[in-house]
Amino acid sequence: MSSAYAPDGFYPFEGPQAVSLELIPLSIRHKLDCAEIKLHLPQWQALDLDERALLLHAPCRTPSDIRAYRSLLDAMIDRHHAVPATPHPLSGGEPWRDLRRWPEVVCAQCVKQQLALPPVERWAALDEADRHALFVLGRSKHSQAEFVAAMQLFFAVQDKDTGFRPAPE
Repeated sequence: MSSAYAPDGFYPFEGPQAVSLELIPLSIRHKLDCAEIKLHLPQWQALDLDERALLLHAPCRTPSDIRAYRSLLDAMIDRHHAVPATPHPLSGGEPWRDLRRWPEVVCAQCVKQQLALPPVERWAALDEADRHALFVLGRSKHSQAEFVAAMQLFFAVQDKDTGFRPAPE
């Protein structure tokens, strides 16, 4: 579950709080979803920095990787936090895994940000981790600067009215 856009586990548009592992980076959020675990921010922040880095770099591709990742995380949470991680089963219809259509939240965010939506084939060509990142950013209620930057990184999107929209500083 890696991305050519995030070779070290961080996308270039992720802020310093994700890179410092203070917040949960998008690559780990993808692993957590694949492992069917909902990890709350206080649980994440209770882990020491070495444990967070281990979760960042631990594989989570195959069914055995996913089981090992889940066990590793459960053991860490048990050591540091009284409340276990919450199971978060996948439904089987996760929008980031559907290669035939853009997720509704991504479409809505593109309309809101006045970004041209590329052909769906461009969506399908992304790695699963990249589709997941864009889905998560699309549904975020926080600043949409990362969503715009992700669209630019993945697709070199253009503003509907004025052409290329530069990445926010």
